[in-house]
Amino acid sequence: MKRIARPVTALFLGVLMVAGLSACSELPDIITSAFPELTASAAPQPTETVTEDPGPQPTQTVTESPEPAPSATDDGGLIEDIAAGIEPWMWWVIGLAALAILTLLIVWGRARAVRSAWDRRLRDARAELSWFEDSLVSQILAKPTAAEAAALWEAATPRVLETDSSLHALSEDFPSKARGASAARGLQALRVLAAAVAEETSTQAGTDADALRARRAQLDAARHAVRTWIARS
Repeated sequence: MKRIARPVTALFLGVLMVAGLSACSELPDIITSAFPELTASAAPQPTETVTEDPGPQPTQTVTESPEPAPSATDDGGLIEDIAAGIEPWMWWVIGLAALAILTLLIVWGRARAVRSAWDRRLRDARAELSWFEDSLVSQILAKPTAAEAAALWEAATPRVLETDSSLHALSEDFPSKARGASAARGLQALRVLAAAVAEETSTQAGTDADALRARRAQLDAARHAVRTWIARS
């Protein structure tokens, strides 16, 4: 059975092949022009742009070379050259000039010290005179009786005389004429005020009104003179 089936199968396949070829020959021709002609175009290749990155520009550094410092040897040589160029007699002139300047400085320093001491003494005398005019005289005038006023004045007289002595010494020994004149004016104002206070405290009970007014006017004028000197000195 197998031997008979094989030739039959081969015959059947051959018939089918012949029939297929005959059918293909009867189909109409395909018009190839009806279809668009396909042209394979090459895809554009990406262009690579190369940008050159400039490297860091070299910076030029200017370094100033320090000037050579003069050495001690150079200074010594310069001083020796200068000394060698000075005439011997000029050294005497330089020495005398230096001595004169030193002497002037000493004299000026001493004179300044004397002026400072004198001014300090004058300030002390001015403070005492201010106390006399402002405090003591006011207390004397405030006393209810002449006897009490006279007692207060008598007790304060030694202090007033001490101020008088100080101003007298300042007017006799002074570092400048202006200072001496100022001390003399202060001494004069003190003495006038002291005389007016002494006159005021020695008033008797029988003194008339005109004499009392005259004495009080004299005392007020003396106090005004003292205040003026204190303000200006």
